[in-house]
Amino acid sequence: MTGLLCRLAFAGIHRRALASVLTVCLAAAAAATVVLALEVRAAAADPWQRTFQAANGAHVLVNVATEADARSASTIPGIEQRGIPAPQVLGSVVVDSKPVTATLIGLDPRQRVNVPVTTDGAGLRGGGVVLERSFADATGLPVGSHVALAAGGNSVELPVVGLAVSPAQARYPRSNPGVAWVSPEVIERLQPARTQWRWVVGLRLRDPAAATLLVDRVRARLGPGADPYFATWQAQRDGALGDARASQVVLTTFTVLLMAVAIAVLSILVGTRVSAQQQEIGVLKAVGLTPGQVGAVFSIEVAALGTAATVLGALVGVALAPRLAAPGAQTMIAPPTTAPNAWHALIAGAVVVPVLASSAFMATRRSTRGSAIQALRSGASESRHRSRLLRLAGSIPLPVPVALGIEDVVARRGRAAWLAAAVCITGAVLVVTLSMQAALHETVAGGVSDVPRQLPVLVYTLDAVLVTIVAVALLAVALLAVREHLREIGILKAVGLSPGQVAASLVSGHAALGLAASVIAIPVGLVLYEAVYAAAGGEGGTSIAPWWWLAAVPVVTTLLVAAATAVPALFAARVPAAKAVRYE
Repeated sequence: MTGLLCRLAFAGIHRRALASVLTVCLAAAAAATVVLALEVRAAAADPWQRTFQAANGAHVLVNVATEADARSASTIPGIEQRGIPAPQVLGSVVVDSKPVTATLIGLDPRQRVNVPVTTDGAGLRGGGVVLERSFADATGLPVGSHVALAAGGNSVELPVVGLAVSPAQARYPRSNPGVAWVSPEVIERLQPARTQWRWVVGLRLRDPAAATLLVDRVRARLGPGADPYFATWQAQRDGALGDARASQVVLTTFTVLLMAVAIAVLSILVGTRVSAQQQEIGVLKAVGLTPGQVGAVFSIEVAALGTAATVLGALVGVALAPRLAAPGAQTMIAPPTTAPNAWHALIAGAVVVPVLASSAFMATRRSTRGSAIQALRSGASESRHRSRLLRLAGSIPLPVPVALGIEDVVARRGRAAWLAAAVCITGAVLVVTLSMQAALHETVAGGVSDVPRQLPVLVYTLDAVLVTIVAVALLAVALLAVREHLREIGILKAVGLSPGQVAASLVSGHAALGLAASVIAIPVGLVLYEAVYAAAGGEGGTSIAPWWWLAAVPVVTTLLVAAATAVPALFAARVPAAKAVRYE
């Protein structure tokens, strides 16, 4: 029976090329976003580990108020290697006459734990300063430049002798303030009052997994008066890889939205196919197939296309993950690496394929519930119910072509609802993008945004993918509408409608639906933006797009719908009336 169902599923698939391509595109895009969300962190994990090893990184960093507390923390059992307590003060680096807050750390030349890894220039030498690389890039301070350091009311001018990275430091300005390493003597000159110093000591453990346990022991020994702060190696890694969080939130959100669009589009395509094949379904039921088996025929085809698309999407996701993880490379000694993981592709398939198959199955339920005789007697055309919405559409005084187009779209309530949902999602995504762009524009003049450059590019790319898919879906739906009503179009032309009026009837109906859906998309998009902003770890109030930007969303979306349906409309307008009337 399984073999028979598979043969029935793929019979005549060449005649459904557009629907098949659209299904593959939807599934591949969704699978790629799932794999990207999983891979983007993994792509940067290996470079961070290599940086940690090169720096002889600390499994626990202890930050306390006095040198005595730092040395006391170093005597806890289980420590394999102790660093030299390093003084640090909060000061500033003067850039273009403007002070930029920075943590100044006094680096002992004998330090062997959590040593900054030099990536450009020379290591720290007397009288110079080494800047953390992402901080230097953001402030435009290359090796060889001179900077003024200030703290405690004092200042000193030093040459930048090198750039370095540290596994304990996340990318600036996401981790703010920046970091600069100087000699302990410079700390003494800038801030003579030692009561204003903090002390940091790095500890390497015999058992790295016991880092949290060691933190508890140190806290118990020092007591609350030491005002301790701790950073385990896991926390350092999470901080360094934190740029992946925003990307993961965006990708996860787009995965959900793409799957929602996929459900809407497949429901339309499969529902239309089922409606057109009612008699074939009646034959299948007459020879013994159950409604579930008939539904499986449609689900098998979609599942197979979804599986192939998942493989394609996984390859795309693996290839793009290192590029998306690139911002974090500013704090590592190596760029992100390609780290393909078969489990990520399996997870993507487990998300995408069942959703597609189940949506196809559900789209067939209503049409397969009836008896075989009912199916054999049914025609290809969907019956039109005089719903309230249809009566309302008919009561509005509109030009004849526009009224006919709106009435035709509204008459197919299920298809109209799914199509409106797809357009609404697209409009909501545009609202989110515009609000994100408005927030970026509000960055203080001369400041540095903590948003990675790759993130807006990712959002714009995903927007383009979603808009393209929805536009192709609109094209496919319009083609189906022309095919279903070619005889009616011929009659309209025979009774006097011009080719332009025939085209207008098809375009106007879908455009009106798109306009209504895009208006609803504005509040939906604003709610979605607030949720994404919060999930990505945003703090403070959000900045939404100006009202004139938001007002453009219905205009742009309606034009997109009109453009996507224009090609089938022009095709319908050119078909001779005699040929259209005879169409079966």
